[in-house]
Amino acid sequence: GDAAVYKSLALAVMAHPEVERRLAALDDPLPDIDLTRLRTLPSGSFGRVYAEHMDRCGLTPLRISPECRRDLPGQPLLGPRYALFHDVFHVLLACDTSLAGECEVWSFVSGQGYGPRFDTAGRTSLISYGLVRPWRLAALRAAHARGLARGRAAACLLTLPLERYWETPLQALRVTLGVMAVEEQFGPKA
Repeated sequence: GDAAVYKSLALAVMAHPEVERRLAALDDPLPDIDLTRLRTLPSGSFGRVYAEHMDRCGLTPLRISPECRRDLPGQPLLGPRYALFHDVFHVLLACDTSLAGECEVWSFVSGQGYGPRFDTAGRTSLISYGLVRPWRLAALRAAHARGLARGRAAACLLTLPLERYWETPLQALRVTLGVMAVEEQFGPKA
């Protein structure tokens, strides 16, 4: 986690002023995520589905050391918070970790309008993933379009205290946040 924090600070990953203000107003913009506790939540809850996603992908949430946290006051929060919550976006958006799934998540982030570097993330992912898998370009373009549209339509997710919703049924949370399952909002994926 510390590496992600320091990398975003070194790269000067800045949020648009209103987004940064909302991030700074969060009680804990970089909370510790306890997968052990989330695994005990009811089936279908946001936290439980997130824990299952992390387990299935062999991932663990980023941890930010107390030393790194001491360096953060007054620093931009966008990069570190997004790094911490990236996989939460996969769960909320019902996107897998394929290149098309990653492209849709990054395009969603672009549509959310967090900051200058993030505003171009969807286009950057479409171009770079298209170079890696040119035969998947049609699926990547569709994922990019879906992600942008969903990002523009949804609540500004990164500025919300998402960690307060772990016990909420995932489907209900998606509706509340304006992030419905892809099939419900746009029809089946290509």
